[in-house]
Amino acid sequence: MKNKFIIGGVIVLFLVVAGIYFANNAQSPPQDTEEIKSEFTSITSDELEGMLSNKDFVLIDVHTPEQRHVPGTDFMAPYNEVEKIEPVLGNKDIKVVLYCRSGSMSKIAAQELADRGYTNVYELTGGLHDWTSRGRDTTAKGTVDKL
Repeated sequence: MKNKFIIGGVIVLFLVVAGIYFANNAQSPPQDTEEIKSEFTSITSDELEGMLSNKDFVLIDVHTPEQRHVPGTDFMAPYNEVEKIEPVLGNKDIKVVLYCRSGSMSKIAAQELADRGYTNVYELTGGLHDWTSRGRDTTAKGTVDKL
């Protein structure tokens, strides 16, 4: 009787160890629901300054509430109302640069535009803080059209 318990215990132990081994080494099936993030490009204030010398893009301040602006800003629109930006862009291949005060709102708006199919989206890393910390000028509130 004692031998039956020992054999039964060894079998149970073997099954548990085998189950753990196979569970840890099993490959997960491919996930069809895996989210694919659309892409945008982050740029520095130095890069933006260079781009402004030969401006071929729409520059939008997405910070709320309104702040001072990078010279050459075309429009301002709330970062969480990207649908207001789309009508002025039209073509989904148009180059657009977004910025805010610190970079967090512009990242959100840039991701939203990219998710909506815009393929040439840039956002200013560090936002207006980085722009001004390097001694660059700004324009006053109320000097940029709201969307």
